[in-house]
Formats: sequence, C-alpha cells, structure tokens
Amino acid sequence: MAKRHPWQLPTPFQEATQEVDRLFDELIHQRWGGRRGPREDWTPQLDLYETKTAFVLEADIPGVNKHNVVVTVENGDLVLKGMRSVTHTKQRSNFFHQERRSGQFVRRLQLPASVDPERIRATFRNGVLRVSLPKTQNKTQPRRTPAE
Repeated sequence: MAKRHPWQLPTPFQEATQEVDRLFDELIHQRWGGRRGPREDWTPQLDLYETKTAFVLEADIPGVNKHNVVVTVENGDLVLKGMRSVTHTKQRSNFFHQERRSGQFVRRLQLPASVDPERIRATFRNGVLRVSLPKTQNKTQPRRTPAE
C-alpha cells in the first residue's frame, strides 16, 4: 500500500460525494418536482505548491469577510476555519438553479516536519486566502568527509 503524503488531499472522495449529491438531486428530487433542502456547508478549493523556502497554500473563499477567517496550527495540523453568508430570497419560485453555498467551513492539513509553525503567515486579498508556510532553516550543513 502506498504511503500517503501529508499534503495529499482527499479530493477524489470529496468530488465523489459532491457528484453523488448532484445525481441524487437530479434523478430523485428534480424528476418528481421536488428539491432537497439547501445544504448549509461548503468546502473551499485549495492549491498547494512548493518554493525553495516555503510551501504556499491558496484557498478560494469568495464572499468571505477576512474577519470571519481563522488560520491556526493545532497538533501539527494547519487549520483553516471560516464562515460565508450568502443572502437568499425567501421566495424561491424565481430560482432556476442555485449552487452558491453558505455556512461554516473547516479545512485541516497535516504539516510536514520541515515547516516552521512560528513563521506561518496568512494574507487575504480579492477572495483568496494565501498562507505561507516557511520551511525550517537548517543551520547545520551536512559535513563532508574527504575520501582517503
């Protein structure tokens, strides 16, 4: 069994769950003229990449007020928490299709040992949360022993 990298996200499972929900709506509820109640949860999409000095995580969280976002480190995990409110009309007879979700979100990612948790910084601009995860600065260089 292949070992799971700590940064590997369970996106295939999330995508499968979303697809099953969509199919259930389409095949069962919409066919009979009904609709499931709105789900009040959502999951922001993430990108993660590495530079020479840091890992960088970017999350799309449009419509979220920066005061409603919290980035913490808990037990070796990076935790993103927040809340998005989408105002919907009480009268739903005018809706043709509704996909925007509101509610709380939580994303939890295991930090590699090479990340310095004391230097993590987050910025929020234009609906994108950017978290810089600096790598630890290894002050000891590997010692080279000359061959005899």
